[in-house]
Amino acid sequence: MENSLNNIPSNVYTSLIVNNQNPIFILDHLGNIVSANLAISEVFGYLASELIGKNYREVLASSMNFESDCKVLVGEHYSFKLTSSDKSGRTIHLEVKTIPIQENGNLVNVLMITKDVTELVETKAALQETSEKLRSLYSSLADAIDIVDLDGNVLQVNRAFEEMYGWKAEEILGKPMPTIPLERIEMVKEERKLSIITNQYIKGLEVECLKKDGSMIMVSITVSPLHDEKGNVIAFSGISRDITERKRMEADLIESRNKYKKLLDASPEPSYVISDGIIHYINRAAVKLFGFQHHSELVNRHVLRLIPKDSIGFMANIIQRSALALPIPEETIEQKMVRQDGSSFITESTFLGIEYEHKPAIHVIFRDITEKKEIEEALKNSEEKYRLITEHMTDLVTVVDDKGIITYASPSSYPVLGFTPLFYEGKPVRNKIHPDDFPLLQKQARDLFNLKQNCDMEFRYKHRTKDWIWVESKGTYFEEKGKGYLLFVSREIEERRSLREKLKSMAFHDELTGLSNRRLFQEKMSEALEQAKLNNSKVALLYLDIDKFKWVNDHLGHSVGDVLLKQFANRVSETLQKDDIFARQGGDEFLVLLPNIESDKSAIATAERILNCLRENWEIGKHEFKTTSSIGIAVFPRDGESAGELIANADTALYKAKENGRNNYRMYK
Repeated sequence: MENSLNNIPSNVYTSLIVNNQNPIFILDHLGNIVSANLAISEVFGYLASELIGKNYREVLASSMNFESDCKVLVGEHYSFKLTSSDKSGRTIHLEVKTIPIQENGNLVNVLMITKDVTELVETKAALQETSEKLRSLYSSLADAIDIVDLDGNVLQVNRAFEEMYGWKAEEILGKPMPTIPLERIEMVKEERKLSIITNQYIKGLEVECLKKDGSMIMVSITVSPLHDEKGNVIAFSGISRDITERKRMEADLIESRNKYKKLLDASPEPSYVISDGIIHYINRAAVKLFGFQHHSELVNRHVLRLIPKDSIGFMANIIQRSALALPIPEETIEQKMVRQDGSSFITESTFLGIEYEHKPAIHVIFRDITEKKEIEEALKNSEEKYRLITEHMTDLVTVVDDKGIITYASPSSYPVLGFTPLFYEGKPVRNKIHPDDFPLLQKQARDLFNLKQNCDMEFRYKHRTKDWIWVESKGTYFEEKGKGYLLFVSREIEERRSLREKLKSMAFHDELTGLSNRRLFQEKMSEALEQAKLNNSKVALLYLDIDKFKWVNDHLGHSVGDVLLKQFANRVSETLQKDDIFARQGGDEFLVLLPNIESDKSAIATAERILNCLRENWEIGKHEFKTTSSIGIAVFPRDGESAGELIANADTALYKAKENGRNNYRMYK
C-alpha cells in the first residue's frame, strides 16, 4: 500500500482537501486553527479567513469532554461525536476524526476532519417520536382489531371491532370469524397457510367484509402472524379500517397533485417548473438560492430574466422544443444564472420534459457549483498532510492513465464496493464499469484528455455483493512528470436515483390508473407516426370512453367512479397486444394506439375485443351494475397525418358511436 501511496500525484491531495465536502481543519499543537477548507462555510457559516488563529474549541467544543480535548491536543488518532452550533447559533451534530501530522517523530499539526450528521440525528429523533406516537395510537385501539387461532376461530376482538361490525365479543368468541363472506373463506384459509410458510404479514388488503346487519363494507386489512417464544406461528392478528373516507381523500389528492408538489417542496435540491418560459412552480430551496423571500416573487416570471444575456441560448432552445411538444431529452449542463441582487452564479442543471397543469412543461433540478468551479482554477501543490486525507475519506478515489489502467484506488473501495485496492490497481478500468455505461464513460474520458477540462458523470461500478451500484463521479485531468492522468472522485447515489425515477414516473403516468398520461402518449404517438412514414405503414388510434360514467359518479359516488376507472383500465389492458400503447386522456376518456397495422381489420378486431371484455357486470363494493364503452377509430395516413388530426377525428367518430346507441365502435371514414 505504501508503494501505491508514493505513486499518487501531488495534485491529487490538493484536490482532495480543497474539494472535500466535509469541513477540514489543520490545528497547531495548541489547538489553534492554521488552515481550513471551503466546506466549513457550508456547515459552520464562517469563512475560512474568519477562523485562522482561533482555537478550535471556540468553533467545535460545545459538548466536548475533557478526555476528548486531551486526546486531540496530544495528537492521537481519535474519533468522537459532539454537538456544537454554527455561526447563526443553529445546533449541529458532528462526527470528528483527528489525525496527527508528524515530522521526524515530532507532532507538527493535527488534521481534524468533521462530518455534519445533523440531518441523520434529527431523522433518528423524528423516527423515535413517530414510534412513540404509533405505540400510543395502537394502545388506544382506534382500529378494529381481532385475534384468531390457526383454524380461524375468534380468540379476541376490541371495542372498535364491535362498533364497526356490530357483533359483541361474547357472541363470536370461539367461533369462526363471521365477517368473512362465504365466497372468500377458502381464499382466506390459503392466505393464512401462505403466511405461516413465509412467516410474513399481509398488508393493506382491500376487501369487502360482512356486518351483523347483513350489509357489506370495504375495509383495508393487515393480517400478521403471532409467534410463541420459540418462533412458531400460534395465531393471527387482524387490523381493519373502513376506507370509504380514505378513498374519497385519495381522489382529492390525485386531482390536486399535492403529493407531487410536496415531494418537490421537501427536496433540498433547488428546482422549478416552466411552461412557455414562465415559471409556474418553484420550491423553497430554489427561492432561497435566487435570494428571494417567497415563491410568489418568482412565479409567473419569465425564466430568461434569471439568466445573463450571453447564456440564454440553451434555455431558449429548450423552451422552443417544449412549446412545439417535441421530446425534451434528459440532459445536465452547466449554466450561469442571476440572483435578485444582480450577482451571478454557476449551476449544474438537469432538464426533464413533463406535463404540468395539462400543458407541456420543463422540470429543472439544479445546484450551485460556483465555489467548486472557483477552486478547480486554484489548485496548489500538495503537502504531506493531504496524503493522509486520501486514506481516511469515504469517497472513492481512482487514478487512471492514458491507457485506461487504474494506477491508484483508495482504501475506501473496500467499505463502499467490497474490494480491496489491489483488486483495481494495475488492471483496466473497463472491467470494473457496467458494459452499458462504458461507451459513454470512454467518450467522456477521451474528451477529458483532449480538452484537459473537468466533467461530471454517472455510471455503475462493480460491487462485490450487490452486482452493480450507481455512483456520481467528478473527473479531472492533471499531469505528473509530463504524463496525463484522470482523477475520479466518486460517491454512491442509489437513493438519489431512486428519487429521480419516482419523479419521472409521476411526471409521465396517471396516478389513479397507472397508465401513460397525455404527455407520454403524445411523445410515443409522434415516434410511431414518424416510423410509419419511413415504413409507409398504417397506424390506428382508438378514442374510447365509459358510457354513462357521469351517472355512476352522481348516483353511486366518486369513490365508486374511481374504482370503475381502475378496473376499466385493467380489463382493457388485458385485451391489448404487447406493442399497443394505452393511455388515460382525462376523466373517463382513454386512447389506444395500434402501431404498424396491416389494415382496418386489425383496429376493428381490437375494438371488438374491448367491447366484449366490458360485457360482464361491474361489482364495486355493495354495488353491481352494467356500463359499456363507445369507441371512435381513425387511421393514419387516411384520416390524418398528424397526432392532432388523428385525435380530433377519432373523437368525432366516438360521438358517432354514441349517437348510434353506445356500446359500439365507428370508423371516421
